[in-house]
Amino acid sequence: MSYWIIQAIAACLLFAVQFTPARHYKFSLYPEWAVFTLFIINAAIFICLTHFVIRAAVKYQQHAAIAGKKLFATVVICILLSCLIDVALTVNLQAWLTPALDETTKALRLGTEYKYYLNELGADTPRWRFTQILASLLGVTFLYGSWSTFYFFLTSMRSRIQIKEKVKSGQLALLMSQLNPHFLFNSMNSIRGMIFEDKQLAKELVDKLTELFRYNLSSNQKITESLEDELRVCEFYLDIEQTRLEERLLIEIFIEPDTLTLQVPTMGLLTLLENAIKHGIAPRVEQSLLTIKTYQTDTYWHLAVTNPLYHGSYKAPGTGTGLTNLKQRLNLMYGENASIDINKTPDSFSAILTLPLKG
Repeated sequence: MSYWIIQAIAACLLFAVQFTPARHYKFSLYPEWAVFTLFIINAAIFICLTHFVIRAAVKYQQHAAIAGKKLFATVVICILLSCLIDVALTVNLQAWLTPALDETTKALRLGTEYKYYLNELGADTPRWRFTQILASLLGVTFLYGSWSTFYFFLTSMRSRIQIKEKVKSGQLALLMSQLNPHFLFNSMNSIRGMIFEDKQLAKELVDKLTELFRYNLSSNQKITESLEDELRVCEFYLDIEQTRLEERLLIEIFIEPDTLTLQVPTMGLLTLLENAIKHGIAPRVEQSLLTIKTYQTDTYWHLAVTNPLYHGSYKAPGTGTGLTNLKQRLNLMYGENASIDINKTPDSFSAILTLPLKG
């Protein structure tokens, strides 16, 4: 789309340039429709030649992985060819739309004073006509050269952006692929302890874990999910932990309705919940409250998960991948526009995920 916008701007500029004072006398000699038609066709010729000659040749060379001197030589040849075609077509169009006039007709249409002024300049002499053709050729060469330079700049910038996006997508895919083994390890570790204590309860936990993974696989590894969908998948995980921890786990959810449709990194909330339960709630013997809350501020929205702070010496097993993985994904997806902030008080621990309201 940006390419055609640039083409339209270039055509408009070329059309405007043709109204310079040096060409103004044409409106005195010929009908306005003929002069306007000539200007419009000139702009159309420029668009066609840049698109079908220069751009087509460059894209073919790039597709064939040809670069360096060969590509430069191709561009130069295409520019010169386009200039020759442009000048040849323009000269013939001028002869057709604005044919040569006899001296009497010129004098009547221009007026005596302007005709005298042109004679003083040496207009309509062989030298004048040669100078006009040479100036037109140089001007057209500059025009096509400038367009080619700008086009290379545009395509170079676009290629760099595409390469960065591909690298970013590859890194995100790698980070996403780390989530499943990480989550599987931690979830199975939670269920393992229940197998010998209560087989029926362990079976229920496995069934819920199966539902959780079925949802994860069906999501086709999307980079982001709506908060509503993310909460739905988190319910499976909370059910598993609620069954395991029983009355030790209390859950409170305060979600602003407007935030349900906002996008959150896939399994981002799940990572915060897992971190809170594994390190803050599971090691405690007393009843603990897990709070999920969202709120908005100006151009950002916040997702906070709060749990009691554990002061004991027990260290929960795990791969240590979750929060690190999420921080890396946030950096790739949003740069400095997103963050995970940790807020500690003597009795609580909060992980606050801050995301932009748009994009």
